[in-house]
Amino acid sequence: MHSQPLNRQPSSKRFLPLALSALFLFSALVTPAAGLAAPPASKPAPVQKKEPGKPPATDKVDKKEPTGKLDAKEKAALDKEIEASLASAVKVESLELLKDPSRHMNQKVTFTGVFNRFADTALDYKKAFRDSRDYVSFFILRPDVPQHTIPLSELKLFFPRKKSSEVMELETGDKIQIVGTQFSNALDEPWVDVEHIKILQKTEKPERKHEPEF
Repeated sequence: MHSQPLNRQPSSKRFLPLALSALFLFSALVTPAAGLAAPPASKPAPVQKKEPGKPPATDKVDKKEPTGKLDAKEKAALDKEIEASLASAVKVESLELLKDPSRHMNQKVTFTGVFNRFADTALDYKKAFRDSRDYVSFFILRPDVPQHTIPLSELKLFFPRKKSSEVMELETGDKIQIVGTQFSNALDEPWVDVEHIKILQKTEKPERKHEPEF
């Protein structure tokens, strides 16, 4: 008897299932698992739109440079403050303070005078201390000798440096009104903390005429 030959499949059909299995396995390894979201892509920064007629916004803040002088609004406020201070002060004469240095101790007073100059006289004196870093002293002229230019040096007047903007227009010879408080009578002289200096009348400046140079 002749045995029937075995039914053999072509080699390509036998290896096809194996190739497909390998392909599925490779795809599973390289493909992200289902349900896992991919990391979100970074979003670009929003572009600031420029509105017509407006400059682009910046972090820099423009600041007004100090000029040392008061503007109109500040000057009006200062004038109002000075008037209120004058209303609460006792009117005296500068020579009256010299005659009795103890009479007006710790009292707010006001008097007039002719401005002479700023100085550093009597500053840092321990018995009536006013720090030269915070104050300047100044002189007015003696009212009893108008024909001469003599400072009333016995009257110690101190003005705070932080108020320098109030006296930017003050010049030698200007008639002024002073308001302040006497805080000491050291050396038997009046020492006054000046709160305000008000210009009553500007000094007249001689007109300069051009003269030929020859």
